[in-house]
Amino acid sequence: MWFLYRMDQYDLNRMNNKKKELQRLLWMANVQGFYPDKPAVELEAGYQQWMINRQHFAQLYQEFRIEEVASAPVHEALKSLTKGILFTFHFGPYRLLPRYLVAAGYRLTLLVSTAVLEKERARYAQDLSAMGLPKDSLECLDASDTLVLRKMLHAIASDRIILVFLDANEYMAKDEEKEQEARLRVSFGNSYFYWRSNLLKLAHRFGLSVHAIHLMPQLQNGRQTWQLSDPVTVLTPKEKDNPMALLTAFAKLQHVFQAMMGQNWSAWENWGLMHFYRGFDERAGSKDARQGSYMVPFSFADKGYLFDLSRKLFYEIIAKKENII
Repeated sequence: MWFLYRMDQYDLNRMNNKKKELQRLLWMANVQGFYPDKPAVELEAGYQQWMINRQHFAQLYQEFRIEEVASAPVHEALKSLTKGILFTFHFGPYRLLPRYLVAAGYRLTLLVSTAVLEKERARYAQDLSAMGLPKDSLECLDASDTLVLRKMLHAIASDRIILVFLDANEYMAKDEEKEQEARLRVSFGNSYFYWRSNLLKLAHRFGLSVHAIHLMPQLQNGRQTWQLSDPVTVLTPKEKDNPMALLTAFAKLQHVFQAMMGQNWSAWENWGLMHFYRGFDERAGSKDARQGSYMVPFSFADKGYLFDLSRKLFYEIIAKKENII
């Protein structure tokens, strides 16, 4: 029995090491697709900093004290926020942002995936209880709910703010061809990815306010801290009948994203998930004239991928159903 246990532990350790290496390869491939001029040394240093950031953020979550946030003065710029949609990103210790907003007195509705909903709901309930706030100070909506847009409108009508992580992969639908018009192509670095556009269209149609915000790094007494950025107004109710308002709003969101990434590009968590956004694309380097390559198959999040060793690109394996008559 002891021998079998050691074999199991060995296999488990080998599996974990393989997973870590695939994560590293995926990170390297994605970053290199956006920054093709970065040398290997800089990419490796960036990856190590990204890992350090994740550990630092996990520590911040553990050390988070509700009473410190609740007693802190409300960020002056936050007072400009009104009911509507508030976009943010998976940047820095972003899980603290909903807690900051609730502590500032806002009634918050968080749009999340089913997996996040199940994972975070209990923690948010504990935080609200510790702050002595009513349970409806923060609620979560399942992004996969077929009635989610109707529920969002109802929440806004109830003077709530809808917090949305714009770079989340919740837009992925089973029939991707029908989703082409619902995506906004975001240029970044030497490549691109996509954001879902339906929430901007919803806000424009119903004359809703849209803002963008994120956490930003600051040095205080030689120690890095994270503060709320000033909210940026993306769309206002007055622009409901302006046909150019959507284009202007999208440009503002891109500017916010670019400026945020310029502060500390290694603090963006989704470098390891970019393949969810593009699937198979033709970014820089994919039109290589070389013949042949080695493809490494693997699965991640219940999806299949091939890693092209020579081009350092990931390709998602998609099975298309054909109508058979």
